[in-house]
Amino acid sequence: MARVSVILPVYNGASTIARALGSVFAQTFTDYEIVVVNDGSTDDTASALATFGDRIHVVSQPNRGLSAARNAGVGASSGELIAFIDDDDLWMPEKLARCVAILDQDPNCALAYTGAVRVDLSGTPTPNQNAQNDGVDSPTMAQMLARPWNVVPCQFVVRRTVFERCGGFDERFVSTCEDLYFLLMAREHGHFRGVPDALIRKTIRPLYPKALNREPQCDLFVRLVGERYGASAAGLIREFRRMRMKVMKHTARILMEEGRPKDARRCLARVIHYQPTSPKAYRRYLKTFLPTRMLHTASSTEDSEA
Repeated sequence: MARVSVILPVYNGASTIARALGSVFAQTFTDYEIVVVNDGSTDDTASALATFGDRIHVVSQPNRGLSAARNAGVGASSGELIAFIDDDDLWMPEKLARCVAILDQDPNCALAYTGAVRVDLSGTPTPNQNAQNDGVDSPTMAQMLARPWNVVPCQFVVRRTVFERCGGFDERFVSTCEDLYFLLMAREHGHFRGVPDALIRKTIRPLYPKALNREPQCDLFVRLVGERYGASAAGLIREFRRMRMKVMKHTARILMEEGRPKDARRCLARVIHYQPTSPKAYRRYLKTFLPTRMLHTASSTEDSEA
């Protein structure tokens, strides 16, 4: 039985899966198994996976989303420790070794994690890449309930016992917030410890329409956190909503610059949801109805108001 189960969910990742798996094969820690969950891919993912033979175990299922795919992978695995990687992410060679060492040294540690560098589809670090390292500070529960703790699954290794106590990832979250909610529950079962080095390259995809489509799940996250943690989570909910508002404003600005006012309007409607008493929020929304020739001016004005 392998010590670590590496879980890799994939949906239409034929062009990226080999690089992700290659970064796992390159690990200095070698006592692991790899379970790939093909989550209903419609491209050549199955053929790409077949080339790896018995180096990986493949689970195939209809498309059910990230949470369900990760849970299925864990269910088909046996390691006492569980690590996650997505098909377009990369691990540095020491990632597993550094996390496993922490968990071996500290039996009361529920989860170990590393820093990460955010990159775009070309592999170029994004301007806000340091945001992905905000979580490297071994947070207390109070700190996690004060603001969003920005660590994603490819950064951490968690004990199977903790994963099972949490019930895995909540499958109501199909493509976002599952990590934030899981980490809150995991912190209830032990402390976290971090490696300050960036041992992950996390790929960030274009915001639209992904970010907007995820908004209903963001509303679900706010509701579930409020129900589970009550008033103690007021800071987290406030900062999470502020973060989402910034994402929607940024996305709308990009769409306006591209001459897509109808799409920008959908994002700005969510800004109003987050800022219902803000005159600026309504002005931004109304600008999307301006004639096309005035869009550039409106976008420039928006930049000065941001």
